[in-house]
Amino acid sequence: MPNDDTTSDDQLESKTVALRTGENFETSNDGTALLLFPVLVTMARKWFKTLFLQMPNGAGAAAKRWLPASLIDGHGLDDGLGIVLLNRPILLEKHYFTTLWNGAKVRVAVDGGTNRWVDWVKGNINSEHLLKPPDLVTGDFDSCNQEAMEYVEQLKCTIVHTPDQNATDFTKSLKVLKSHGHDKQLSRVLALCESSGRLDQIMANINTLYLADAILPGVDVFLRSSNSLSWLVRPGEHTIDIPQRLVSERIWCSLVPIGQGCQCTTDGLRWNLDGSRPLQFGSIVSTSNTYATNRVRITTDGPLLWSMGTTPKDM
Repeated sequence: MPNDDTTSDDQLESKTVALRTGENFETSNDGTALLLFPVLVTMARKWFKTLFLQMPNGAGAAAKRWLPASLIDGHGLDDGLGIVLLNRPILLEKHYFTTLWNGAKVRVAVDGGTNRWVDWVKGNINSEHLLKPPDLVTGDFDSCNQEAMEYVEQLKCTIVHTPDQNATDFTKSLKVLKSHGHDKQLSRVLALCESSGRLDQIMANINTLYLADAILPGVDVFLRSSNSLSWLVRPGEHTIDIPQRLVSERIWCSLVPIGQGCQCTTDGLRWNLDGSRPLQFGSIVSTSNTYATNRVRITTDGPLLWSMGTTPKDM
């Protein structure tokens, strides 16, 4: 006679069925299923990530193609571009800034960014670099000075006060774009912001990239400084067309996971990622990378911040 600890073939078959179907885990007499469940979950996650990264289009959707050249050099801009000017010094080359600003479908000055815009206009009033007025001036206006406010009021700009302190002025400006119906006109929004000085503001701007898809679905949002362009690469497969100048000059690029780790593979970089290790803080991140070809392919199961230098200068 078998003792009470012996498991019969019928019982083993019953447990196997339970593991396959997920039934009766909590009623298993000896706890075998409960002990195996975490192992099975871990195996399933690894299997899913491996399958995801091997799929031709990541999550099964068509690869997202990115064409950043026009945002880097200002040539060939489409008519679906919105410009958001944040409260940082305008260090962009004058012709480039004028081309971007005047060529945009919608122009927004955000709080202290209004001061920057007015100062720039007054400093270039006798040059050929004349700017169109902002279509919208938004913010809680704790940074916009009275002189700048009076200036844009005289220009009959639409002024939208956004006092909510649970969101940044940048995030609120995207909401204003939507509430004023501009989301239907835009395919891209370029936020002009220098990436030096205030680390907290930099992180807040990155957070807005994470929020942007829910605010402006289908509209790509970018951060542009005088020497870099950044945006969020969401789960799936992506191709990025790299201007040949950046390849030839070996300009830097990076892939950084913010908030969560991810499995990522790349092709076209000098130092590619093969997905063998998670890309996350406390493990590895891909910074100070560069290009092997003029097309980069990325497959990821989590969001990543893609940044690329636009000039040989780091400052």
